[in-house]
Amino acid sequence: MTPLSEHPSPSARALSDAAIGAVVAFIRVVELYDPAVAHRAAIRALVADLILSEIDPGADRSELIASAALADIDLVVSRPADPEAAHEPTRSLLSATIVGRVRGLRNVAGAISARRERWDGTGEPGARAGQDIPLGARIIALTDALVGNPAAGFVPSWDHGLRRVRRNRGTSLDPHLCDAVASCDLDTIDTPPIPSATVLDLLERETVADSATSGTETATTIRSAVAAAGHTNQLMTLFAETAQRTVSAAEVLIVGLTSTHLEPEPAARATDGQDPPLPLERLDDLREFTMQAELRAGVTLSRPLDGDASDTDDAPVHEMIVPIMTNGEAWGIIVATRRIDQPPFDEHELSILRHIAGEAAVAVSSTNHWAEMEHMALRDQLTGLANRHELYRVLDQIFARPPLERVDSALIMCDVDGLKVINDTLGHHAGDRLLIDAAAALRGAIRDPERTTVCRIGGDEFCMVIDGGALLTAHDVSDMIERLFARSAGSGAPRSISCGIAFANDEIDSRSALLRAADENQYQTKRARKAERDELAAALGDSNVQPHDRRAIRD
Repeated sequence: MTPLSEHPSPSARALSDAAIGAVVAFIRVVELYDPAVAHRAAIRALVADLILSEIDPGADRSELIASAALADIDLVVSRPADPEAAHEPTRSLLSATIVGRVRGLRNVAGAISARRERWDGTGEPGARAGQDIPLGARIIALTDALVGNPAAGFVPSWDHGLRRVRRNRGTSLDPHLCDAVASCDLDTIDTPPIPSATVLDLLERETVADSATSGTETATTIRSAVAAAGHTNQLMTLFAETAQRTVSAAEVLIVGLTSTHLEPEPAARATDGQDPPLPLERLDDLREFTMQAELRAGVTLSRPLDGDASDTDDAPVHEMIVPIMTNGEAWGIIVATRRIDQPPFDEHELSILRHIAGEAAVAVSSTNHWAEMEHMALRDQLTGLANRHELYRVLDQIFARPPLERVDSALIMCDVDGLKVINDTLGHHAGDRLLIDAAAALRGAIRDPERTTVCRIGGDEFCMVIDGGALLTAHDVSDMIERLFARSAGSGAPRSISCGIAFANDEIDSRSALLRAADENQYQTKRARKAERDELAAALGDSNVQPHDRRAIRD
């Protein structure tokens, strides 16, 4: 078998530990949103590992396994009815765009963007030579063919997959990789119980130490990459340019629609570069109520360059307006225009524009859902507060500054007293209500929202970071948290929350040290409160006091 080092394309590099952490973080996000997609990602990674082990057992293959795992991360929000049409160019573009924003995954993004290239080892004119296709892209194509679309919890039908491989060998699939499949024992692949853990196990075997990049930086990079997927204008520019070239328009505009009006400025604009430019004032009549009503209903309008819009006129059509519909509502419109001396648009070109509008709608839906996924990955699902990843990001920013510039910052650690007793006696619904009230108490105690971060970091553990002004306010804020939470009980059973404060002074030199100090101070508060209860119980002759086990102080 041809080793990777002699394979007819450059071999992949080893992934750093930070990049591996990024890959696993992506899979974890997908697990939250669509377990079936995460399941298929793990199966493809396992198949890629088998095939690459057959080609060259000694070569590093982490980057190639990552390519197979991340190829379809956009499909959590783009579910075509026909699985064979699952890889439209814009969907591959979206996956590649998201992955490419993470440091260390640029080659993985390149493999994803090239996944639709057809293998042609001869390099005939008009087709891209197979040798130019990244090896990662060929691995993606092969694992796609083998794995197909099994439901979560099921392994693929390997017989069907092998038939697809034989049918496409040498056309869409690399024949060298296809030959390697014959030597692989695919039946050894079991259903991965936790997809992200399976991918991590595969990648950690190839980990390269990268002490310059922390796990927190990796999590922050994931956040940036996912958030960047919500920047719709970048993708709209691509659609506008594609439409302008495809239908030979003088200009293509993509304009957003709000709930009440057409946006004053286009989200994207592509022109043929000729003078004079077409005036934007020609769109003014589209702002009229009647025109907007039709567009919002999904009606495609066509008109002469200087005429009234109509969907039935027989006059030559030099301008077409196609709505971009998402979830039954118009997100915006595509306006394609030709100059008066150009031939009018025909029905075929109208169908092309409608197809591009459909792809734009998929991209809009995808970016919206990726924003939801960012929220799911970085927020506590019960309380809506930030989670531990966000806490670490904020604390790392504080400790990146010199000691004198962080002395006015503090961490308040809070622990709900008696949550286990509530869960055991009244049920988890009552416990959840207690945690929601605790989150409300922390929010209500905020003095400066711009410099305060509130997080839930464990079952009954909350914290607040005050980055500036903490020397004057931290103790008052801590007292306010305890009062608000006690008050939230109303006429019900008394409740309490124990808080401890630690300041980021020159005696605290790291995030972990600040967490330990705040945790210990919070424990002192809890211990003092328990001593008061014990003393009161003894005075009343009541020895039925619940013991409180202490968790180990976190690192």
